[in-house]
Amino acid sequence: MEYEYKVINVADGAISSLLLNEGRIETDVLEAYLNAMAAEGWRMVFMANVMQRHLVISDRETLMVTFERRVPEHERQARAARVLDDVIVAEDRAKVVGRKAAAGTLGLAVGGALLGAVLSNSQEG
Repeated sequence: MEYEYKVINVADGAISSLLLNEGRIETDVLEAYLNAMAAEGWRMVFMANVMQRHLVISDRETLMVTFERRVPEHERQARAARVLDDVIVAEDRAKVVGRKAAAGTLGLAVGGALLGAVLSNSQEG
């Protein structure tokens, strides 16, 4: 394993995305992320602009930035031996996040239905 990679998300301001439907990624924030990664020996190799669902009701602009750095010669064998374990851990974490997102969406739907029923009943009475 000669290189290792790291992917980070740099998101726009959530408040401006939600309230104004006009989010943007501040260049100062992006620059700070890039410089922090460079200070740790990472080199940016790819950046993609993606829209991600945020708070169920809005989209949020996100930059997915991929970095690479050389693995020191003396660490290559040990890192190569654990890459499959790293994949398993990452997949398990993703499943937990997915379950939490599904539960949150279900909670919003049930809460909205209950609120609608309460309001409907109060108007009838």
